[in-house]
Amino acid sequence: MSKEQDCLNIIKETFPELSIQDFSVIGGGKLAAACLVNKNIVFKITDSSEKALKDTEREIYLLKRINQKLSFDIPKILYDGRINNGRWVFGETLLPGITYSQELHNSFNEETKADILRQVGKIMRELHSVKVNDDKKLLFVGDYKQNIAMFNEFFTDEVKKCFSPEDIAKINAIYERYEYLSTHYPVELVLVHADMHFGNMMFDKKTNKITGLLDFGAAHFSEPARDMHYYYGDDAKELLAGYGDNGDPYLWERQKFLSVINFLDAICDDIKSKKSPEQNINKLLSIL
Repeated sequence: MSKEQDCLNIIKETFPELSIQDFSVIGGGKLAAACLVNKNIVFKITDSSEKALKDTEREIYLLKRINQKLSFDIPKILYDGRINNGRWVFGETLLPGITYSQELHNSFNEETKADILRQVGKIMRELHSVKVNDDKKLLFVGDYKQNIAMFNEFFTDEVKKCFSPEDIAKINAIYERYEYLSTHYPVELVLVHADMHFGNMMFDKKTNKITGLLDFGAAHFSEPARDMHYYYGDDAKELLAGYGDNGDPYLWERQKFLSVINFLDAICDDIKSKKSPEQNINKLLSIL
């Protein structure tokens, strides 16, 4: 049986009241398949892993609580989550526009790219300002200790071999500064998306505007910089310009540390998969 037919059968079994006139599989990540039904509803089918089930329960729960609180588009739950053979199945609105991407971003001139990064910063700030009543206590709460633990996990002896002693000293200095700031100048925890890369954003090509945000399965409460780890160098400066002053004079330094973690993680993955880590090494070096 094809993947498309398998997904169609699962949705029919889970929602027998749904009349399906048009169906296609449109993608999915490691833990889910995404299907388009009747050209306007996105159904997601998770696998049965504990992570997929928890992430999906949290995503459905959160989307219901913040849907009317944001000026940009986020999915609206149309068919509430149901369990079918150990997997979550649920349906949400198809957001207008196209999925943004790094490739599309790179196709623009510098002025347009800077404007889009500032838009991302504004969307990020708006999300961080939302108040959520987490009555079921489903959202994970992560403080700086989790970030420090990730740094220590990724900055292995194998990864250190990729850097000069001088660069290792600079990386450790960024780590020590972050630990000092987090201990002496802690920040208020906010709602973060935690996976706010371009591929989770919707875009209107006519206006060059970021219009929506997808995939809230990793959302939790953390420090604002947790949403900024995909951005570095001039991109981070433009992002922070759009984000604005949130009263934290050390936001730039916290953001830099989270970006270092992001590239250390990528270098670890490169080494494990026997790929050249040179590109991610150079990106990390550019922010030291």
